[in-house]
Amino acid sequence: MPSLRLTRRTIDEIPFAESGQVFYRDTMLSGFGLRVGAKSKVYFAEGQVNRRTRRVTIGRADVFAPDVARKRALAMLGEMADGHDPNAEKRKEQIERITLEMAFQRFFEARSTLSPHTVNGYQRTERLYLKAWRKKPISDITKQMVLTKHRDIAKAHGETTANNAMRHLR
Repeated sequence: MPSLRLTRRTIDEIPFAESGQVFYRDTMLSGFGLRVGAKSKVYFAEGQVNRRTRRVTIGRADVFAPDVARKRALAMLGEMADGHDPNAEKRKEQIERITLEMAFQRFFEARSTLSPHTVNGYQRTERLYLKAWRKKPISDITKQMVLTKHRDIAKAHGETTANNAMRHLR
């Protein structure tokens, strides 16, 4: 991995990679660098979090000036030194945004071999019994909420229907 001082001029002179990616390390700030692909140049910060190397994308080189990216990298490296994993936080935020409706859609996409009757049954459960939760993030649905919903469905529609609805939710 080549090392050089990342300035606007040197970044513009670096050619795009023909295949794969090439990493360039900054000589001014350890852990800061530039990842060059076939079509883009992206700044990154790389540091240790709990004895594991983590690489975090900062932003595109055509959007950020090298000095701004270097300051962001310094802040990220400081957080990494304190034990905060920025990639784990991004994954957690992304998981928290998945709604029940999106989860059902992904389930159907992943299991394309389900019979139309089965798909119809799952969709009916979502539409009728889990309607109030369709736009709710999955991470907000608690065990207590599931138990209460099961009890309510069982009272209104019977134990078997409640069990099937919870099976579909699972």
